[in-house]
Amino acid sequence: MQKQRYSNYVSLHSEMVNELERIEKEGLSPIEYARRGIETAKFALERLRQHVIEHGFADEETEISFFKEVKPQFMSKLIFFQKLYDLEVKRPLKVDKINAGKYFRGEIRKVKKHYKKNAALYSYYKSGQTLMDKVYFLRRSGDLQYTEDSYMIVDTSFQTLHDSTISEFVADEAYCDYLYRQLALVDTVQQTLGFIQNQPSKGLRWTGSKTALTELIYALYSAGVLNDGNADVKDIVVEISQAFNIDLGNFYRTFQEIRLRKKDRVSFLNQLIDRLEDRMNYWDENPKQ
Repeated sequence: MQKQRYSNYVSLHSEMVNELERIEKEGLSPIEYARRGIETAKFALERLRQHVIEHGFADEETEISFFKEVKPQFMSKLIFFQKLYDLEVKRPLKVDKINAGKYFRGEIRKVKKHYKKNAALYSYYKSGQTLMDKVYFLRRSGDLQYTEDSYMIVDTSFQTLHDSTISEFVADEAYCDYLYRQLALVDTVQQTLGFIQNQPSKGLRWTGSKTALTELIYALYSAGVLNDGNADVKDIVVEISQAFNIDLGNFYRTFQEIRLRKKDRVSFLNQLIDRLEDRMNYWDENPKQ
């Protein structure tokens, strides 16, 4: 039964991610993209909430796992798109480089302030501690704390003391990636309405999925074949993104999703091997071609 429930969570998450990737490919303005992202994330989160209300949890361990690991994968998407929407609605004109730079740096400071305010919880979460899990990630009516800047949904049947804070940590990884990309654009003449959309008339363009490219990048990183194994994965992402004219977004989160695959976690790499062997076999059989 628990395996079936986990499978349902994975299925809901995959549907949400696929829909967000489809929307991203439509080439919408950042504001419209954020609005559509909010709608998609809200819909997925509501389906997740209904599933929890209808089926509950077998035990406390399962409930903790859900609110500590599963729900943040959904809630973080909603928080990210809400922040993105607010950012783009209020951002200065693209020609106003000075104020735009101040604006993005101000947003980065807000994120840092949030991390500093919740430093103990962030350290607890990142280090994989479990001592306080029953306090942080079990539903308890009457003892939830709310703040004006919180993204918590007021629903004691679907929230715990800190699952939304964890979700915001996850969301801020993607949000800061976006902010730093905007700063990079401000510092150059290549400014857009929000996304890096470099589509030159010449050069190579990655037309596969972002997940596939992320899998390839981590394979190169793990093999240590770049800069004698001293290249950081982030540096590899930057170079390959520029070479193939693609914005990989929060590649850390994408890799985490790859790791969560139950079967064939390196499906793209296996596909590359199969295609290369097919090509070699073809050339062996047709040497003149």
